[in-house]
Amino acid sequence: MSTPASRLLGPHAVRFGQVWESPDEAIGSMRYLVVSSDAYNTAFGDRRVIAVEIDSRAVYHGAYREPIPDAGTAHLDRLTWVTRRQLTELIAELHPDRHDAVTDIIRELIGNP
Repeated sequence: MSTPASRLLGPHAVRFGQVWESPDEAIGSMRYLVVSSDAYNTAFGDRRVIAVEIDSRAVYHGAYREPIPDAGTAHLDRLTWVTRRQLTELIAELHPDRHDAVTDIIRELIGNP
């Protein structure tokens, strides 16, 4: 059964650069920065997205770290597939000026320059 396109394109559509939080689990909640393209998210957003883990305890700088105000530090080398049902609360967004830089780093890490 597929999800209606209106749900995927609505106000809670998953998009590149959004920071989502997962529900509390045994180890607590997790935050994720969505790094899959919007075309991928539209096609597979009802099932999964590609994201990187965020350390919400502090903001760090570094080659594979992306500080996100009010969210923490995205560790760009911690790529993972996340099921859509894990993304329950939109809490922040990557500044649009950083989209290209983050895309370039992710492509470099996966060997797709």
